[in-house]
Amino acid sequence: MLRRLVPIVPMCSVALTLGFATPAAAQNRGDYHYEKALAAGSEVSIHNINGDIKVTPSTTGRVEVVGTKFGDDRDRNYIKADVRETSRGITICVLDDNSDSYCDDEGVHMHSRGNRDWDHGGMNLTVAVPANLVVSAGSVSGDVDVNGAHGDVSASSVSGDVRLDHLHATAVRAHSVSGDVDVRIDDLTGRGDLSFKSVSGNITLDVPQNFAADLSMSTVSGDINSDFPITLGGNNRMSRRRLEARIGAGGRRLDVSTVSGDLRIRSAK
Repeated sequence: MLRRLVPIVPMCSVALTLGFATPAAAQNRGDYHYEKALAAGSEVSIHNINGDIKVTPSTTGRVEVVGTKFGDDRDRNYIKADVRETSRGITICVLDDNSDSYCDDEGVHMHSRGNRDWDHGGMNLTVAVPANLVVSAGSVSGDVDVNGAHGDVSASSVSGDVRLDHLHATAVRAHSVSGDVDVRIDDLTGRGDLSFKSVSGNITLDVPQNFAADLSMSTVSGDINSDFPITLGGNNRMSRRRLEARIGAGGRRLDVSTVSGDLRIRSAK
């Protein structure tokens, strides 16, 4: 049921980055450790199979990666982390060392499962990133948490929640299949697109009070809510489950959709 979309006014009225981990993370070196200074504008791309990804702000201008194994026979499992330097920056992968999987600038490639069942173990990654780098992070089975990233930010999970907090972003993409998507943007620059999707989760977006966008929102079995005035007119339209409209003066594209969850756009306090 369309529960709260207020107020609606006629159209005529409205014209990542990565570095040293936090001290606690730095003290826990984990099972894998990597660090490197990258040129401004470089990309840090993170890929996990079974495990969480946590991205935190850097305090030193260097990227630092800490990987911690978990699961059965932790000290003997075949899970490993690998970092590849590319023309764009670095790619961080978690791999099964007992198979023919490998990592390159496109992420993880797996031609067989080898002798290792991913259900029995995995690795959590903590990555500290300076503000002048681009962040992309994705896990198959795990939560993805990105805090304080700048610029273009992309995060995804198949079986886990995606949480983005205190972003200073140009463009943002956050997708999950069976988890919630929670995004808080402190500052938006440029006119990059925003895309937030889930199949069986709720989507909550907190944006600055001066937020403006051309909006598309849809849900099959959930509610749609907005703190912002929604403008209808022209080719824009609204139904019980789908809304195409404008917030403020529009400009950037905002796509928000879920199948069986609620959608909320909130004004940051």
